[in-house]
Amino acid sequence: MSYVTEFKCFNNRSTELRGATMLDIVKMIYEANKEEREKHKREENVYWVSDLVRCPLKRIYEMLYPELSAKEVFTPIFILGNVAHWGIETFLKEKLGDKVSIEVEGSREVTLPSGRSVVIKGRADAIIQLSENEKIGVEVKTARSDTGIPQQHHKDQARIYNWLFDLEETILLYITPERVTQYEVTDKVTEQEVIARILDTNYPRYSWECGYCPYSVLCPYKKTS
Repeated sequence: MSYVTEFKCFNNRSTELRGATMLDIVKMIYEANKEEREKHKREENVYWVSDLVRCPLKRIYEMLYPELSAKEVFTPIFILGNVAHWGIETFLKEKLGDKVSIEVEGSREVTLPSGRSVVIKGRADAIIQLSENEKIGVEVKTARSDTGIPQQHHKDQARIYNWLFDLEETILLYITPERVTQYEVTDKVTEQEVIARILDTNYPRYSWECGYCPYSVLCPYKKTS
């Protein structure tokens, strides 16, 4: 039996195992993740909130080598996080109705010392309108363990969302095997701090980032433990 024939047999058998009911849920999940990823292409003058709380080089590498991070779409832990987000967002919508908006996108322009203008973009998991003049954000976080939560980069992300969306606070909702808990972040970054983060050349921002970074295979600043 040739390799091609053998592969076709395997593929057909896989289809039988997963598609007996003509409904491939795994494929649907992967396609949804791929579609979501394709909606958010990198732009030269746009910084995402996530860019401001992680290694500054990652943004550059994502523009140069986008194919290296494409595999994240198929990573089970990445999918588990997305499923948790979908579930909590649906739950909040059912419980709070029109008071909650999910997957809210926002943007704000800042001017760098060079005179160049850039746009900060972010997407909050949920924003809840408590009253006419008071709204709060909710960010869902999944983790393998509850050690060290709330993590600093998550708190910084919440502070940036408070600034970007003019929120009273952002709730960090953690879902881990040991705990389901929440933390309230009321501080806001300033525009000066946002600019400082854009100009930061500290590679990486946290030493642990390299262990999870798909670009560590080529990065000269990789930290090893």
